[in-house]
Amino acid sequence: MDSFIGQILLPLALAFIMLALGVGLTPADFRRIFTRPKALLVGAALQYLSLPLLAMAIVAFLPAPPVLKVGIVLLAACPGGTTSNLLTHMARGDVALSISLTALTSLTSMVTVPVVLMIALALFMGPEAPQVGLVTTGFVIFLLTVVPVGIGMAIRQFAPRAANLLDRHSRLLSGVVFTAVVLATLIADRDEMVARLAEAGLVALSLNVAAMLVAFGVASLVMLKMKQRIALTLECGLQNATLAIVVSVGMLGDVAYAVPAAIYGLLMFVTAGAFILWARRWSGVAARARRFSIS
Repeated sequence: MDSFIGQILLPLALAFIMLALGVGLTPADFRRIFTRPKALLVGAALQYLSLPLLAMAIVAFLPAPPVLKVGIVLLAACPGGTTSNLLTHMARGDVALSISLTALTSLTSMVTVPVVLMIALALFMGPEAPQVGLVTTGFVIFLLTVVPVGIGMAIRQFAPRAANLLDRHSRLLSGVVFTAVVLATLIADRDEMVARLAEAGLVALSLNVAAMLVAFGVASLVMLKMKQRIALTLECGLQNATLAIVVSVGMLGDVAYAVPAAIYGLLMFVTAGAFILWARRWSGVAARARRFSIS
């Protein structure tokens, strides 16, 4: 991959996506962590523990080279994607829960992502793993995620008119930027992508489907409301693939680690779309049932 794309454009794209997330956040989104802890704790456990463990279990059984195994575990450690909030709204899920969980996992990613990455490198590559510092990786993620989110929140606090204007357009723009990042990664190293497509595609699709099924199953098991189940399912199925790509190219120095994230970044919208159709249909059936019972 061209160094200008990998070292400049990709980090700037990630920073913009996180700025767009921050512009839409308010202190109330964080207060909800304490006022409605059950759903958030379940969501956090799914993001922090279940997804990385799922990824490790999947690559243990599916044939894949070490770089792809590390890449898919890295992706699983990343927070929910910013598009999860919009898609949760489309699915008639709990948007407030989705926003709060995205904010929480994004702000803590500077700790969680480096830790899981180090474990994956040790497990799957051993002495052949690239030398990546835990603190350095965390600091870079802090600069590219936490700082832009903080700037976005500051704009919301001190320039609400500008924040409202940005918020109206930034969601669409961040989606466009995300798509551009994925396509740029696919096109810039298309030979690598083509060579790894079959094995990386199988691993990425397996993780995506398993993550959504486990999230919905766990949320149902602890008897969360259907709107919360929908939110957690999408939150776990839609990962911040841009962050995984930036860490792969910028910190690990090899686009091969980014192949699962790039493919996942496209596949996740297909499965999310199918889930949204089902969720909206369920909401319609439930609404008709309530009206019938009242009458």
